[in-house]
Parts: sequence; C-alpha cells; structure tokens
Amino acid sequence: MADVDRLRRLLAALGAEDPEGWAESEVQENLPQLARYRLLRALSRDIEAWDAATVDSLRDGMKWAEGARLADPVAEATRIARAVARETVFSVLYRLADPNSDDLPAELRQQMPGWVLMETTPVGGPTHRVLDALFEDLDTTDSPAAAPSDRIVAEGWMRETSLRTFCESLAAEAGYDFDDSDWLAIGTALPHTDDEQPRSVWYAYPLVGRTRVDLRVARSVGGSEVSVSVRGMVDSRTRIRVELLVDVMARYAVAPG
Repeated sequence: MADVDRLRRLLAALGAEDPEGWAESEVQENLPQLARYRLLRALSRDIEAWDAATVDSLRDGMKWAEGARLADPVAEATRIARAVARETVFSVLYRLADPNSDDLPAELRQQMPGWVLMETTPVGGPTHRVLDALFEDLDTTDSPAAAPSDRIVAEGWMRETSLRTFCESLAAEAGYDFDDSDWLAIGTALPHTDDEQPRSVWYAYPLVGRTRVDLRVARSVGGSEVSVSVRGMVDSRTRIRVELLVDVMARYAVAPG
C-alpha cells in the first residue's frame, strides 16, 4: 500500500490544492490518484496554451493555406473550431503515449507513476496490447476537408552552415531529441530543393516532442542561404523564442559546436 506522506508530498509538488485528500483517496480506495492528477495537470497546461496569439496564428495559417480569409464568418469559425479540436485530440493522444512529456524536473519525474492505453476484449478483459503512439496516425483518418491547415510560427533565411544548429535549437523548443539521423534526412534532401518554388513543395520535417512543429526548408539555388518556415500550434512564449531564433540565425553565422 502506498505511503500517504510520500503521496502527499508528490501531489503537493504537482500543485494539487488538496494533496492530503488525493493521497488519502489513493490509499483508502486503492485509486491511482497520483497518476490521474499528473495526467490532468498536463492536459490543463495544454488548455492554458490556447491564448490569443495562438488563435491568431491559426487564422493566419488558414489565410496562407487558402490564399484569402474565408468570407463567411460561420465557415471561418467552423474551420477554426475543427482545427482547435484536432490539436486538442493530438495533445491528448500524445500525453497518453508519453507520460514523461510533461514539464516536471527529472528528479521529480523519476518518482511519478505513468500509464498506458490498453486494448480490451469485448467483455472488458485486458489483452495486454498497448495502443501506443496514436498521435502519429491521427492524420491518416482526416478527410481532405478536415486536414489540419498550416499555422505559421516563424519564417526567414539563414546561411546553410547554420542550419543544423537551428534544427537542434528548434527541436529543443519542441522537446524533441534531434540527432545525427534527423540531420542526415534533412541534409540529404536539401540539395534537391529550391526556395523559389511554393512552400508546399519545400522539404518538410516534423519535430514531435512536448509539442509538434513542422520545419520546411529549401535551398537558395546558386547561393549559400537556406529559407526556413516553421509551422505548428504553439503558445506565445514558444512563438517568441522561435521568432528570435530565426532572427539570430539570419544575423549571424552559427556553426555546430
């Protein structure tokens, strides 16, 4: 049986208003209250990320994708609501797949329970087969009309020698572990791109961590510069940091350390 004092301490560290009540419920009723609170806390953070700047970026992305703002306010609101719902579902599926995607310090995370989403038989018995990484296949169920639109976070250019450092820094903002295999994919595709072509045919590479951003890159033919476009649903803090990152890379030549 779980120790009440230990549970109370961990729940308090998560910010629970009544850590003692949650802890006693877990011990007395044998309910996974610490895991439940941890998941609900992470989902609440995702809800709070929907601020005015995020919604504005969604509108801008729809305008960019369609060439013009929708004339019908109801149609525009419907598209926005559908996009918000999709991003919310994506976030829930991601949290279910990776309990450690939250913002807890490593020393606290090591003491926390996790969870899995498991298949059951028709009568409710567990098959012990985990429904893992559902977020990766969410787009495969979208109809063309329901497919997510692009949301522009930042765009700009930089010297090609700075691109890997930019990719690593952008991945860190998304909570993604960028490694040599990621760079190999981007570096191999880059010579076959042309930034004078529409952005829709630039090389696209997803970075999926705490949040998802999609990086599109294209080389300047005959030059040493690379154009970049970053899209995704991010909060204001992340948007500002990515915009600053693009600006710094345009001003300075930055080589990998």
